[in-house]
Amino acid sequence: MSTMTATALPERTKEIQRTKEIQKTKDIRKLKEPGSAITHFIGMVLALAGAIPLLIRGAGNPNPYHELSLAVFIISMVLLYGASATYHSLDLSTDRANRILRKMDHMMIFVLIAGTYTPICVIVLKGATGYGMLAFVWGIALAGMIVKACWITCPKWFSSVIYIAMGWVCVLAFSQIFHTLTAAAFGWLLAGGIIYTVGGIIYALKLPLFNSRHENFGSHEIFHLFVMGGSLCHFILIYQYLAVMA
Repeated sequence: MSTMTATALPERTKEIQRTKEIQKTKDIRKLKEPGSAITHFIGMVLALAGAIPLLIRGAGNPNPYHELSLAVFIISMVLLYGASATYHSLDLSTDRANRILRKMDHMMIFVLIAGTYTPICVIVLKGATGYGMLAFVWGIALAGMIVKACWITCPKWFSSVIYIAMGWVCVLAFSQIFHTLTAAAFGWLLAGGIIYTVGGIIYALKLPLFNSRHENFGSHEIFHLFVMGGSLCHFILIYQYLAVMA
């Protein structure tokens, strides 16, 4: 009897191990956070789709940095949405790997904000004001990325305050922006800022929108939609108006 039990134990252990491996394979095929992953995968695809039309529309400008600033904006969107979609899709085998993806996800928010500022500084503000603000914003972005790399567990409210404050740095040049842009262009700029801000508040406060009814679509997914809405407003601003500004 004892011999049979001893023989059965290794077999049982192997069976449990095989079951775990099968389950792990199934888990890999599933998205970690479907709502968040899908929304920002769509955002990445839309950013890539808008890249060529935007660059073509802005081609031929005498300012050598005009086209470059448009490219920086597109790249920043692709990086943000790509990093976010990747992090929310994959549940890797080690905590360290998942933490790296999470850090990249958060760090790319700073890149998107600075990337959106780039054509505004280069095309709208220009000169000392524009390039001064550009250096300032990218300096904040670099500092923010370092903070996220070292302190990824910082409170959500703290991160949101930094993101929102960075996004509204443009008020320092409000008069020049307001008088340079048309009313419609300024409207798109303002709309994008407001939408991003509302999204940041939802992110910080974890507002339970739809959480009770939808397992895979809650406040974080709502936040993702607001980010996409802000990006859309600013893409329209840059494509429709800034790309063709002298």
